Amino acid sequence: MKKTFLLLVSFIFLISPEIFGQQKNFIISGFVKDAISGEFLVGANILLYADTININDPPLTGCSTNRFGYFVIPSLDTGRYFLVVRFIGYRTFVTEVTFSNKNIVENLTIELNPEDIRLEEVIVKGEKKEKTLTSTIDISPELLSKLPTLSGEIDLFKSLELLPGVNKASEISSGLYIRGGSPDQTLTLVDGVIVYNPAHLGNIASTFNSNAISDIRLIKGAFPAEYGGRLSSVLDVKLRSGSKEKEKGKIGLGTISSFAFFEGPLKDNSTYMVSGRYMYYDVLQNNFDQATSIPRYNFFDINAKLNFAISDKNIISISALFSKDHVYNPPKANDTDYDIEWKNVNLSLNWLQINTKSLLLNSIFSFINYNFSSKIGINPETITSYTYYSNPDLTDFYIRQNVEYKWHQDHNLKLGFDIALHNYNVVYSDIYSDALEIDPFAGKDLTAIESALYFQNESDFTAQLKANYGGRFYYFGSKKYFRFEPRLSASFAITDQLFIKGAYAIAHQFLHLIIRNDITLPTDLWYPSTKSINPGKSTQYVLGLDSYWLNEQYEFSIEGFYKDLQNIYEFKNNPELNPLDNSIEKQFTKGRGEAYGIEFFLNKKIGNITGWIGYTLSWSKKQFNELNGGKVYYSRYDRRNDLSFVFTYEFLKNFTAGISWIYASGQRYTLPPGQFIFDPIGTGGEQEIQLNYDGINTSLFPDYHKLDVNFNYKFDWLGKEFSTYLNLYNVYNRHNAFAQYVTFIDQADGTSKAVLKRITLFPFIPSLGLVVNL
Repeated sequence: MKKTFLLLVSFIFLISPEIFGQQKNFIISGFVKDAISGEFLVGANILLYADTININDPPLTGCSTNRFGYFVIPSLDTGRYFLVVRFIGYRTFVTEVTFSNKNIVENLTIELNPEDIRLEEVIVKGEKKEKTLTSTIDISPELLSKLPTLSGEIDLFKSLELLPGVNKASEISSGLYIRGGSPDQTLTLVDGVIVYNPAHLGNIASTFNSNAISDIRLIKGAFPAEYGGRLSSVLDVKLRSGSKEKEKGKIGLGTISSFAFFEGPLKDNSTYMVSGRYMYYDVLQNNFDQATSIPRYNFFDINAKLNFAISDKNIISISALFSKDHVYNPPKANDTDYDIEWKNVNLSLNWLQINTKSLLLNSIFSFINYNFSSKIGINPETITSYTYYSNPDLTDFYIRQNVEYKWHQDHNLKLGFDIALHNYNVVYSDIYSDALEIDPFAGKDLTAIESALYFQNESDFTAQLKANYGGRFYYFGSKKYFRFEPRLSASFAITDQLFIKGAYAIAHQFLHLIIRNDITLPTDLWYPSTKSINPGKSTQYVLGLDSYWLNEQYEFSIEGFYKDLQNIYEFKNNPELNPLDNSIEKQFTKGRGEAYGIEFFLNKKIGNITGWIGYTLSWSKKQFNELNGGKVYYSRYDRRNDLSFVFTYEFLKNFTAGISWIYASGQRYTLPPGQFIFDPIGTGGEQEIQLNYDGINTSLFPDYHKLDVNFNYKFDWLGKEFSTYLNLYNVYNRHNAFAQYVTFIDQADGTSKAVLKRITLFPFIPSLGLVVNL
């Protein structure tokens, strides 16, 4: 198996213009950009006419730009052609191309000028006729600004939570819980680089500043072969490259957070972009609300990117991301102490090149570091039913090579490989001690090599039938684990307005996010596969129907899914975590899981009033021989019902309002229904109160629901563009719990009584802010 894999990797290295270029026909290829900013335009429509343009006749052929703004039209004969390029919000571009026997390839760089006209407004958009991927949503980041936010800035993750299939976990949870999967099962890519924890607390914002985003794609399940290393879903984000026109900027000042964004040219062939945010919610809490039990919280993040156009066929970009979050107990907390923080560091170099036969190659070299620290019960004077400490430190070095080749007008081939070197230092303990943070022998240090080779072909077999098919060869070095992952998705147009779609996929994941069932505060322990810990495996099936009404003003979709999970891990009951004896793997138990459900989505895309209604009915279950008596139980984030209403209204050209209301069944957790007194046998012992657990996740938090409202007004002043916002977060002050736990309170008679405590995070928060475009 290993030998076969190495041969396949070698085959990718042998790909060259000579191999792919053995065709006698002519090619038109190139990039489509914004003429002012220089940003690549994703999804621009390319139409090709022969000899003359007659709008009454269909074009000879056509295509659209990919996620790099690149397009290819192959297999053309000698002669004269007219190329028409269209994109919403831009003037149509027309150019003439003539082929003789002298020129084989015509490479173009097309710049479209913005056109200031009133156009359709689409919150969630996609090209329904061309899109073969199921469970896929492309999102316009510019239009998300109309939705309610906590910080006054576009909240990507909050917006994604409003879509069906993306579960609302809890106020303190971070990351996306998609179709019953945990956050670690979602592959998050920023410019092709993995981000381990892409969200701030409660998903109030993503770690990549929304001002810096140019394109977003969410694949909720059964993703194609070009993506790998995760079990459930994909969030693929592309950052802005920076404006080539002039220096630009944006500064936002708010009551709980502020941000700054700058971009512009460095030289004729290079640009920059830098963006940063700081949230100081805890400062306000400590000064104006000291008596509350609401946790203290702050974060900051920085995104930066340098872009160098070495030539029309070679573009190099350098990206950086840094973020840090900190949540801790209020100063007057008297029953438990906790101190939780996490940070991301990502550095990458991306080289995009076009060879002489219009072969697109994308090379990525990246360094990734993620650190998470959870300290619970750190005050020795407090008495709680639990204490815990974990501090995983993850470091990766990645090399990725992607190749895209349009070998026929109706077929697009993608090939690539990933090679990753992982180093994980994991510290864990039942109790917290300062010594654990400095003891070089505490915890466990692990190194592993992971690699994969993929191929996929996007085909239009007929005008009605389109498919994306391929597979990945997955190899994990520590266990010599070699597997093949088939991937298939297809779309069939029953009519011009009705489409049926389906997909099937197998995926593997070597990294496990292992949590404590008896603790509802974040206890994330990231642990890689080893010789005794198998990589996780998922098998997914998806079937759906899309329909469009009233000239595509309305879209309705229904989609069912089933996901089978194997080799998933959790802690055993009453784990004994000794940071010095390397016994951590003995505290894990292996099991399986499944998630299934059905999603409904009604979207109004055009008009002054836009928005959607989404509903998900789903189940998420697990089974472990050593947990819950071997019986099936519902996972922590099993949500039976998930409902969202999202609407935006444009009162005037510069005055908009947004409203969102979400409802979800309560999160599951493990609650001891009673207690008993343990009387030690023999002499010298004292009676102890023990909690009696009768099942995992048998209790439910109260149902989660919340109303948010946003008002935004834009105006010009002193020659600058300003916008001001008023955000009303959690309008009716719903006390949604993020954690519940049992603590012991001393009684007057000297005994202790077990009491259930509940913590809520965000109450009603009004926030004002002013944003100026420099």
